[in-house]
Amino acid sequence: MEKRECRVGICDDRKDDIEQIQDALRKGLKRTGQAVSLIIRSFLNGEDLYAATRRENYDLLFLDIEMPGMDGFELAEKLCMNRPQICIVFVSIHESFVFDAMEYSPLWFVRKGNLERDMLKVLKKYLRMTAFLGVNYRMKEGFGFREIPIRDILYIEGSGHSLMIKKTDGGCLRKYGSLKSMEEELEGCYFLRIHKNYLVNQEYIREVGNREVYLKDESALEMGRDRKKAVREAMRLYDRERRRM
Repeated sequence: MEKRECRVGICDDRKDDIEQIQDALRKGLKRTGQAVSLIIRSFLNGEDLYAATRRENYDLLFLDIEMPGMDGFELAEKLCMNRPQICIVFVSIHESFVFDAMEYSPLWFVRKGNLERDMLKVLKKYLRMTAFLGVNYRMKEGFGFREIPIRDILYIEGSGHSLMIKKTDGGCLRKYGSLKSMEEELEGCYFLRIHKNYLVNQEYIREVGNREVYLKDESALEMGRDRKKAVREAMRLYDRERRRM
């Protein structure tokens, strides 16, 4: 079986802690028995890691909370705005930080004093989640097809027979078709119709307002006046399901 790649970034101001996180990560992955190839880069400060995320793609980041300069929470806040598709795991020796960490919707919180046990939980949740996130959508392009990972789609906007696919990296793709047919194609992939013109990846919905839906990249999309109750209920069910993953 071909191994799937997982691009990991580890940020901690202590080299020995980085080595321990790497070791726990490799041991944990081996225990899951999954065919995943880890590509790991380490950083001693938040500024360097953040700069790297602007140039390179990462799937999973381990952030030490207490660091000189840009700490883990500051780094997570910037990443949530600019790279919402990246899964974030906070790492700390202080368990009391777990409640503050929830503000940034992390994948998990790892205790340095219980590294191997917590790491296995992180990996199990991540692998369950990416079994869905790794699905590709094949879009006809010219005489062939182009594959787009589902997790790279922020939302889809329809206007007449034209569709605009907005990606998480800020790019856009266009194709002919109806939003209804696209909704049917993506059934079961957690895309939510919030308006007659918008189909949104639920992974990137931050908040449902009164007339708009706010996304993790800080953009806001108009919500259909008669859809607010259904959208809120769909997000409640989605959040509950994701917590079980």
